[in-house]
Amino acid sequence: MVDDLRERGLLPKVVIAFLCIWLVWGSTFLAIRVAIEHLPPLLMCAVRLLLAGAMLFAWAKATGVAWPEGKQLRNAALVGILLPATGNASVTIGVQHMPSGLAALMVSTIPLWMALIASVGRFAVRPAPQVVVGLVLGFSGIVLLIGPGLVNSKLAEFSPLWALVPIAGSVSWAWGSLWSRCVSMPSSPLLSTGVGMLAGGVCVLALSGALGEFGRFRPAEVPAHSVAALLYLVVFGSVVGFTAYLYLLRTVPPAVVSTYAFVNPIVAMALGWAFAGEALTGRTLAAAAIVIVAVVLITTARAGARPAASPAASAEPAKP
Repeated sequence: MVDDLRERGLLPKVVIAFLCIWLVWGSTFLAIRVAIEHLPPLLMCAVRLLLAGAMLFAWAKATGVAWPEGKQLRNAALVGILLPATGNASVTIGVQHMPSGLAALMVSTIPLWMALIASVGRFAVRPAPQVVVGLVLGFSGIVLLIGPGLVNSKLAEFSPLWALVPIAGSVSWAWGSLWSRCVSMPSSPLLSTGVGMLAGGVCVLALSGALGEFGRFRPAEVPAHSVAALLYLVVFGSVVGFTAYLYLLRTVPPAVVSTYAFVNPIVAMALGWAFAGEALTGRTLAAAAIVIVAVVLITTARAGARPAASPAASAEPAKP
């Protein structure tokens, strides 16, 4: 693959794109921690989604993308609520109560949930043996991380129940990702993502208002570093990172792109330890290693067999 990219003159761009989704996305967890030090968490998340969504939407329209059908807009909005809205809001809430590196590790379980959900219900894909091993390892790592004894350990003074919040967001992201492959979506990924982020931002903004964050917001008291962290999340975490992700999906195999799922928590843990004083214990590192190995097994496994579709199921083919 490397030789082919070099011959096509794409290797430098691919390297830069990978650095974006590996390092930039890995650093967003620390940036969230810095931003919510002085910004209400859900309000910060809503502003991030709305600004990034508006920029992606404007970019898509400036390139002459055709306006999609009403059903496609509705589906894009629902995907935005399931993925960026629920996913980012759950991470933001989690980082408020637990180390940012551990929140990143919880998010890295998305491939585990996708493999599990894909094996049951409407998706009905029989998992390969390697995927089954990965699922067992992955959930074992989660149990080790948030199981009994964590509260009294030297890891951190937080309830392990808060780890369930980003896990819930990861489940929503996994299910929404699979569902989005079965419904009609706008042909432009930029437009689809822009619409989804705008819809998700509106929902998170409404939730922020319902929880009284507007009344606690004091713009004059927000320091420059929290504003800078928010702008970093908007421009680099969302717009630049997602653009790099889309470019890589068109250029290299998806299994290679998915390496961000196990690189991000390593970057997030290292940055949290170096700049936020987040503890790294043997238990943390052992759990992280188990989860990352599980993600590697799942993302590198060959696709499992899909059972034969019934006549009723095959009457309406899935739409991309």
